Amino acid sequence: MVNVNSKLHEIIKNKDTQRQFMKYLLVGGSTALIELTLYTLFRRVIHLELAVSNISATVCATTFNFIVNRGWSFKAASNLSRSLVMYLLLFCFNTIFSTFMISNMVRWGLYDVLAKVITMGIVTMWNFVLYHKVIFK
Repeated sequence: MVNVNSKLHEIIKNKDTQRQFMKYLLVGGSTALIELTLYTLFRRVIHLELAVSNISATVCATTFNFIVNRGWSFKAASNLSRSLVMYLLLFCFNTIFSTFMISNMVRWGLYDVLAKVITMGIVTMWNFVLYHKVIFK
């Protein structure tokens, strides 16, 4: 079994990975702002349904995220088609997961924008590792 702490320590010690992580956070923060702004616009101004708002905002933000992370954060030299397929698979999982979680949190009485922010934070945790180790490798 892989020792998670030693792998995490390896990632933290590597200066190139630290720079990648900082870029990832900057792109992620921008992506989150785009996604949250669009989600709020779709829900509050256009009055779209929750799932439609979430999926629409996520598609727009994810397109931005893929382009900038691939070209700037991770400087991926890997096959574009492979990266795109892997990214889209993760996108599908993240979208289903986030829509499910937001819907449940709203059903439990949580404000929808807060549920969206919480869910975005959860997704962010596993995305960096998958981008770094699998998608943009």
